[in-house]
Formats: sequence, structure tokens, C-alpha cells
Amino acid sequence: MNDRLPLSFHMTFQPERHYLSALLAFAQSNDGPVTIATISEQTGIPTGKSSGKVRPLLQYARGMGLINWATKSGEGIQLQLTSLGKTVMDEDIHLIEQTTQWVLHLMLCRARGGAEVWHAVFVEGAAALGRDLDEAHFEAYLENKYGSSRDAVGPLVRSYADPAALGKAAAIQKEDGRIRLRKMPLQPAFFDTLGALLFLIWDDIFPGESQIALRELESESGLMAATGWNSEEQNDFFASAESAGLLRVDRQTGAPILTRLMNTDDVLEVMYDRLI
Repeated sequence: MNDRLPLSFHMTFQPERHYLSALLAFAQSNDGPVTIATISEQTGIPTGKSSGKVRPLLQYARGMGLINWATKSGEGIQLQLTSLGKTVMDEDIHLIEQTTQWVLHLMLCRARGGAEVWHAVFVEGAAALGRDLDEAHFEAYLENKYGSSRDAVGPLVRSYADPAALGKAAAIQKEDGRIRLRKMPLQPAFFDTLGALLFLIWDDIFPGESQIALRELESESGLMAATGWNSEEQNDFFASAESAGLLRVDRQTGAPILTRLMNTDDVLEVMYDRLI
């Protein structure tokens, strides 16, 4: 099932953190259906009659796993914070921490529920082309995939150069005619971040399953690929998750089998504990 956000969902707008933060606060304080105009009025997110930033920001927030929303016929939009959205609200409402920005990035890269071009670049493209490539090859890859008439990149690259968006994650960098995909830092705080996302994605794809093959989870999500970590670095993460009591890793069959030892709420509870 591919329910990724389509190529042009962003309408060329970047995910500006102060607007995302305002949207989260609004979703937390409103429990009934609301209109786009009301969201704009209450959050300060600009909107117009035919376009504006509210709709793309709602899409970003959903792709980032922060809110769920549904259109109620004739009534407007019903917003609801996800468990991840609530954790981020409690711990980093301004989305300023590097770990938080990596959370938003990795969620956009998901095979299911993320954004089409994010998955194409950071999961599929990285596997096909590597993580340091010529800009012309990068553009040719996207053109071949989506056609020359589509601006597939949109605001993706500049979102990671802009401190008002996801500049601290800086997951993609364009310099001297080259495109570089940066790997997630190998630090304890980021291990906690990834542990929480692993459980959230596990719940989404394999609800009720206490044991899964990592290969299955990865083929349905692309989560580990999106980090940019090699197999040794991934093993470091799983060793850390084991020692923290999150899960058990069985490698007797060669391919890792994961058994969860904690529930997702408890993992979210400690997600920010090792931030320096």
C-alpha cells in the first residue's frame, strides 16, 4: 500500500517550523471540526482564496507523523495530535532540536505514509546512486522517474539549508555541483529517537505483532535505509536498543528477528532523555 504524499503536495512551500509548531498547538487545543480559514486565523499561517500555506503544512504534519486529520463533509477538518505529536509538543514545541528535525525527516522518508519524493531520494535513490553524487545524475534520476515536465525536487533541498525549516538536520546538501545525503549522527540521543520511530512504524505496519523480521519491517518502511547508516552502524543501534531493554535481537537465522520488550508509549517517554 502506497499512501505517500504526492509530488506536489507542498505547493512549493517549505515546512517552516514556527508554522508547524503553531499547527500542533492549535490541534491540541481544538477538538471539533474547523475550516482552513479558522486554522489560518488562529495560527497566523497565511492562506488565500485559492492557495496558501495551511493545506501544505497540514500535509507536511501528517507525513511527519505529528497529526492525523480528516475532512468532515460540510463541517471542515478534524485534527488530532498523534502520540508522536504529543511527545514533540511536550518536549520540543518549537521543533528546534536536531533529533526532532531528524524525526520529521525520517517520517517523511517512510515508504508508507511519508512523502513520495523524500522516499525516492533518501531510500530508493540512495540505494541506486549512493549518497554522494553529481547533481546532473541526481536530476536525471528524478527526471527518469517522474518525467521532465515535473519539478520533482520542489522545496526538498532548500528545506534542509534553511534554519527556519529543517536546517539542523541538513539531511541533503548541495555544493559545488554535487548532492550529498548526510547520515543521521551516531549518538545515544539519536538511538533513542530511532527506537521510538521503529516502534511507531512497527505499530503502523504490523499492529499486534510482538515479533518481526527486520527485513520485513525495512521492506515496508525504508526506515533504516533513510538513516544512511551502514550495517555495522545499524548493529550499534540495535545493541544500544537491546541494552536499553527496548527489544531483543535474534540473529540465529542470520537475518535479525526483533522481539519487542516495551510498549510504544514507554519508548516515547524516554525518547528525549539523553539529549545533551
